[in-house]
Amino acid sequence: MKMNANTNPQRPPLIAAVAVVAVALSVVAASCSGTSSKKLIKKGLYNCSERLQTAVKRMDRKNYTDAIRILDDVKFQCGGSPVMDSVYYYTAISHFRLKQYDEARAEFESLYAEFPRSPFVEEAHFRIAHMRYMRSLPSFRDQTDTREAMRLFNDYVDLYPRGAHVDSARVLYSLSLNKLAEKEFNNALFYRKQKEHNAALIYYRAVLSEYPESRFASEAVVGMAEMLVVLQRTREAAEAVGELDATAFDEKLRGRIEAVRQKVGGPAVEKDNG
Repeated sequence: MKMNANTNPQRPPLIAAVAVVAVALSVVAASCSGTSSKKLIKKGLYNCSERLQTAVKRMDRKNYTDAIRILDDVKFQCGGSPVMDSVYYYTAISHFRLKQYDEARAEFESLYAEFPRSPFVEEAHFRIAHMRYMRSLPSFRDQTDTREAMRLFNDYVDLYPRGAHVDSARVLYSLSLNKLAEKEFNNALFYRKQKEHNAALIYYRAVLSEYPESRFASEAVVGMAEMLVVLQRTREAAEAVGELDATAFDEKLRGRIEAVRQKVGGPAVEKDNG
């Protein structure tokens, strides 16, 4: 196809030139935005506290996405304002409510890094630990997050022994501990069903040595004794159940303790007549 004689061969370069100018103008506008924002604040046309309150009202209505948008704008407009620690805090809480834990953690970490004396710092430490706990996987999966949550809960209690969230931190620490113990305990049950008695014994002992305060500890003692009986290590089995107060356990577990004691020649379990 032949080019029309009236076609201007300079047109494409002209279009390119216009595009370059447009980009240049946008860069200039962006570079000036910080200055213009400060001017707006000085003139009273942008009120940082009022915008923060608007975001909080959005949060009260559970409109967390809109709240984050407003708070991000306040961050941009109000650097150095006394409300900035509150801005980071409410941004973090909004991400937390949306289950955006990575973003929430980043905001909390920025909060206590930039405003170490803020009244929100204590809660930031607790929330970061709590989010680790919430991200932890079921007991049969990898427990890296569970262990990290336990470490962070310990750090929180050490830093704030009378803190507002100490009781919650201790409860969540205990639940994390039980999750780790459950993993070892279930491994013991698996090998027991496979009649791999030595392997089962290893995992029962792991529960007792690593998580003696867990809710699986008592049953792990009995399971360990049962494995020792099967392996004909009766003296060790007798020692394992010898000091147990069987009356402290439920009927099923008392029956198992009685069975072990009969096999190793230990004292019979007293029956609960209550």
